[in-house]
Amino acid sequence: MVKQLRIIIIAFILLSVGTFIWLTAGTDAQSLLFERIEVSDQRIVFLVLLISVLTLLSTLTGLPILYLSMAIGFLLNFTPALLICWGVNVLAVLASFFMVRSAFTEYFRKKYGEKKLIKRINQRIGKYGLWSVVFSRAIYIIPTNMINFSFPLSTITTRSYLLGTMIGLIPECLINILAGYLIKHEVIMLSAPETRTWQAAIIGAIILLLLLVFILLRIRQNHRKKFKILKGIPFES
Repeated sequence: MVKQLRIIIIAFILLSVGTFIWLTAGTDAQSLLFERIEVSDQRIVFLVLLISVLTLLSTLTGLPILYLSMAIGFLLNFTPALLICWGVNVLAVLASFFMVRSAFTEYFRKKYGEKKLIKRINQRIGKYGLWSVVFSRAIYIIPTNMINFSFPLSTITTRSYLLGTMIGLIPECLINILAGYLIKHEVIMLSAPETRTWQAAIIGAIILLLLLVFILLRIRQNHRKKFKILKGIPFES
């Protein structure tokens, strides 16, 4: 049953990728989407629902979702756009997590689980599970689809993955929504050099903030360990 499920998923991914390549032949996905939005900007609710469904499908099949998040920022005001984008992406990533874990994890562990590299990665994830997800998503450098398809194959718990994803997706959604919002108000253009500058500034600030939080938590954890050790030493008068 699991083998048939894997075949169905792989066939679905190949079909989706082929359709995407065919639709975007001769143009880029961002321009194609924004052109359609400008033509039918009166049907905002329908467009947001359609973009949400496409985000789910794109996440499950490994297709890019950057331009979809930007489109929500283009259509809606900043705050509702950010909340919708974040919520839809969290649900889509969770769907991808359960898809990969149910269909591919057992096969992967049987074939590669005993390799030293995989064991080392699982040990690190077991120790820093939540934070490994947070940093992987927040730095905005590692491809999202690589994160979506690799973490479910590890020993990370569903709880750690969910919490790490909920935190780590905030910078990504913030940058994409802000880009769509600024494009709508003609502050920047899709390919403007300034876009990269403020994106890099936001990513840098978020990374520094996460590092600070991580360091403070580690210091607190070390203090707790020292306190427990000292508490266990008998007092000599």
